[in-house]
Amino acid sequence: MVYTSSQALRAGVPLGGIGAGKVELDNRGKLINATFLNNWNMPLPLVRGFHIFVNPEEIKGFFMETNLPFINYGVGCDLQYEGMYPFVSLSMKKGDIRAYVTAFSALVPGDILNSSLPAFGLEVTVVGSKRGQIAVSFPNLMGLSPIGRINEGIRNGFLMKNDRAKELDPSQGESCLISQDVEVIPQYSFSLDQAHTLQRGVWNGIYESPDPWLAIEYGQRVKGETHEVTGLWDDPAGMPLANYESNETTKFVFSWYMKGRSAGYPYGHYYAREFKGALDVAKYFLEEFNDLRKKTEDWQLSVKDALSKRGLDSWISDAVLNSAYVLSSNSWLDEKGRFSLLEAPERTPLQGTLAGLCYEAGSLPVALMFPELDRSYLELMANSMRRDGYVPHDLGLLSMDDPTDGTTAPPPWKDTNPTFVLLVYRHYLIDHDMEFLRDMYPSVVRAVVWEAERDNDLDGIPELEGTGDSAFDALPMSGASSYVASLYIASLLALREMAAQLHDDEGLRYATDLLTRARKGFDAMFDGKKFKAWSGNPQAGSSTFAGQLIGQWWAKLLGFEDVTEGWRVSSALNAIAESNGRASNYCVPNLVGASNLGPQTTSSWPRLTFANAWLGFELDMPQWVALAKKEWDNLVRQGLVWNQPSRIDGETGRPEPENYLDHYVGNASIWSFVFQEMLHRRQ
Repeated sequence: MVYTSSQALRAGVPLGGIGAGKVELDNRGKLINATFLNNWNMPLPLVRGFHIFVNPEEIKGFFMETNLPFINYGVGCDLQYEGMYPFVSLSMKKGDIRAYVTAFSALVPGDILNSSLPAFGLEVTVVGSKRGQIAVSFPNLMGLSPIGRINEGIRNGFLMKNDRAKELDPSQGESCLISQDVEVIPQYSFSLDQAHTLQRGVWNGIYESPDPWLAIEYGQRVKGETHEVTGLWDDPAGMPLANYESNETTKFVFSWYMKGRSAGYPYGHYYAREFKGALDVAKYFLEEFNDLRKKTEDWQLSVKDALSKRGLDSWISDAVLNSAYVLSSNSWLDEKGRFSLLEAPERTPLQGTLAGLCYEAGSLPVALMFPELDRSYLELMANSMRRDGYVPHDLGLLSMDDPTDGTTAPPPWKDTNPTFVLLVYRHYLIDHDMEFLRDMYPSVVRAVVWEAERDNDLDGIPELEGTGDSAFDALPMSGASSYVASLYIASLLALREMAAQLHDDEGLRYATDLLTRARKGFDAMFDGKKFKAWSGNPQAGSSTFAGQLIGQWWAKLLGFEDVTEGWRVSSALNAIAESNGRASNYCVPNLVGASNLGPQTTSSWPRLTFANAWLGFELDMPQWVALAKKEWDNLVRQGLVWNQPSRIDGETGRPEPENYLDHYVGNASIWSFVFQEMLHRRQ
């Protein structure tokens, strides 16, 4: 994805390992939305004091950055920005000299340790200059209070600490910036001179001092000394200062290591199982820099190759790879190896939300590359089942130990149980672990029994109560819903397959009987062209519902037979494309043909569009790939590639609402396009 510094981005490429937190590098050369301080739901908007400064011998120095925070100093030109998660590149040209920056975090399939490193690598190359200097600065952010922050000079870098940070301070810990064969300025204050600031009537925090950069440009020593911060006007930062020769690449590594625990995050980190501190992490990353980069690039190439073999356009590669950003932005992985994904870290920080294409879609890259993590989540969810067999909506608000029944519960939702059943089978399909299947099977049966008991009128389909008791929580539909019905049928197909694998004849008969009745009930909802949205209130009339085939998405993904006769599937999918696909210039709204039913209907779920598009692709309906591209292009235009929303307004094409559910986990449903090919390669 290519942007210039003049375009608007809602987020940059996230840099950080699985469960480690992250920071985003944006198209203005800023580090933004930092969550590596155990602050997933309250990101630091801007990392003040971070800069990359290039000081060629031939011309005046310049920053790899625009909108510089200095008064009457600093040269910033337009930046070119390119992101392909987890890589991001900046380039800037000044005269005949061009500088390039590439940053990345490691993502290596099957290697949880290297994919969960709390660090990112940075490379800077200057072309057209014989020699010069490169400086990378980073502020000390350790501790909620700046009092006690202090930097420690080490060989080729510096360590940032705060020994006064309390044990219950979530940002208690340390961070580190290192390079190779560099001069180190371990600590200086980047605050603008106090008297100068007050004279101009601006407060500390708006501007920064240009003095360190002027000193570098004029060949002077940067002023500063290592000391503990005792006042609020002291902003400690440090920098390695590297000499470069023509076309030479200089490597830097920034790492962090959080030790604090709080009510919001009472857990340790997976990376603490292997590393002792931030310096330990940084040294390891620097030593393995080239290998980590190559293995991460190899992963990208394998995904592109899998998509290419299916004859898919390059934009889908962009969408698939970049939609995996949730691995850095939304993931938790504690010291016990417990794993989950946040639904929307800032607005709805629920762990492991089920149904409505949340965890189940967002975890597609997890399941394919790190099945051990997927298993960890499923075991957590199985252990969280209610006594009556209900599968909770999530594992908890931030927590992995306090499951909730749903955002609009009570009553309990009717789509979490079938979703859990399908997730269990998906995991088994990937790793063929019979022990896992045996362990989970009792929970699967309990989940199906609970769901079957929601069929109050015995038409074969569990009913909704009209209280937002499904993932369409802002749409209080009641009665038989084609969304729940198709999902339920897919879960019965999964139960039937699991029963057969475990030679459970009684379970096989039970699943087959329920399946026969459910299919009959579902087919009764077919109006000759499509499936009725739902049977009760509010009246949906003859409207076309984009969610009617969610169970077919599951069935196709897992290699099952169709949830209903194939001609009905094709007809319904074509009806959605014809009606919903033409209803907006920007997206595919969830419901078309009924009015005044709320924003869940007039807006689209990108994750649902991508899921339906893959179904259309499999059924040789090229119009569906075009509809997915329309939805993707709309996200790209608005700079939403690495912070995709839950909903898009059909009239404006903008996130709905404006304070939308951020970094939405389920839009990785676009991984449907690569799932079967990568699954085949695993086997």
